Amino acid sequence: MSLMTVLFGRRLASDEEEKEQIGPLSGIPVLGLDALASASYGPEAALTVLLPLGALGVHYIVPLSALVIGLLAIVYVPYRQTSAAYPNGGGSYIVAKENLGTRAGLVAAAALLID
Repeated sequence: MSLMTVLFGRRLASDEEEKEQIGPLSGIPVLGLDALASASYGPEAALTVLLPLGALGVHYIVPLSALVIGLLAIVYVPYRQTSAAYPNGGGSYIVAKENLGTRAGLVAAAALLID
């Protein structure tokens, strides 16, 4: 048994592919982490920075919350546009490749793999 087989398992036969596919009900929780989920780390980080300020930090919660809501709105609008332009799914690789070329698509794919 090779190291690759131990780490990743055996290769699937072509007839096994269909039973390994996931549908929308399980795919959304599995693959749904994206920029909206990443943006949710912002409020926690902001509150962590404000924690040492104690009562003085309360003054900054509303402006920081407004900035986070603004960030979510900035992320939301392009996602709506991408969903409309790619109704069958438009991940970063596909969108970058079709709009900016193959090299940009590969950069987007590499960024997703690294992150």
